Amino acid sequence: MISAIEALRKDGGVILYPTETLYGLGGRAHDVESAVRIGQIKGRGLQPLIVLVNEVPEWLPGEALPLAEAFWPGPLTLVVPGRGLFPDEILGPDGGIAVRFSPHPVAQELIAAVGPITSTSANRTGEPPILEARNHGLEVDEVVDYGEIQPSAASTMYHLTAGILRRGDLASDLESFLAGQA
Repeated sequence: MISAIEALRKDGGVILYPTETLYGLGGRAHDVESAVRIGQIKGRGLQPLIVLVNEVPEWLPGEALPLAEAFWPGPLTLVVPGRGLFPDEILGPDGGIAVRFSPHPVAQELIAAVGPITSTSANRTGEPPILEARNHGLEVDEVVDYGEIQPSAASTMYHLTAGILRRGDLASDLESFLAGQA
């Protein structure tokens, strides 16, 4: 784990690490060079990245707080305004940032050491996500091997103004929660 933390602390550092849903590629969330490298590793240009946190951030908008309190840590990704908080290179086209609080102990340890980290599935674009770190074939600086991860649905992604963008295992619970808030 120490070598992964050291790799993240370097400008442009990219690691392969486990989350509760799959192995991810990540760097420090404020490191533009690592975002560029992640795009290259995946074989695509810059695209929005999820930011993993280890607590409910103070910059989270008030309307997102009930959702975070109800479903975090867990596989709920909230898309909230991000312009001015994170580099434009990891934001969505509307300036939103996708943020999630992963309960995985490795992700939590990495975030505690270096601050928020980015996350995207560890695979080349168009290929299946990596569920086992051995023989991954990706050009990363370090690998945190946590053994095989059981396949699971991606996180449910909820945009504060557009609604559910991606249905994951929490989608029905989220819809029920939102209906109760109305």
